[in-house]
Amino acid sequence: MNNLKEKLSKLSSNQSSEWKAKAQYRRENREWLRKSAAIAIRVLDTLKALNLSQKELAERMNISPQQISKIVKGQENLTLETISKLEIALGIQILEEAPESKQIVKKKKSAA
Repeated sequence: MNNLKEKLSKLSSNQSSEWKAKAQYRRENREWLRKSAAIAIRVLDTLKALNLSQKELAERMNISPQQISKIVKGQENLTLETISKLEIALGIQILEEAPESKQIVKKKKSAA
């Protein structure tokens, strides 16, 4: 029995695990993480279809390859600016305008 405890002691780390904090973070940020993952899949599919590398996409967007790596891992909280750059660089639409917002824009233009 002592031999087993010694072996387990050697294998275990003195540092506490951060799994609980990570799980809490994922729970609290579930919605945007889910959307970020969906965008990541869309980007990866488009890269494959266009036969583009992540490095080439980074060059098109004028950002670092490390930033692209974060995006395609689906864990990056993307800004509207970054999403727009992705759309332009890949020639795809990621975000759709809500039908209501188009009507508001038309009303404002016609009122002027």
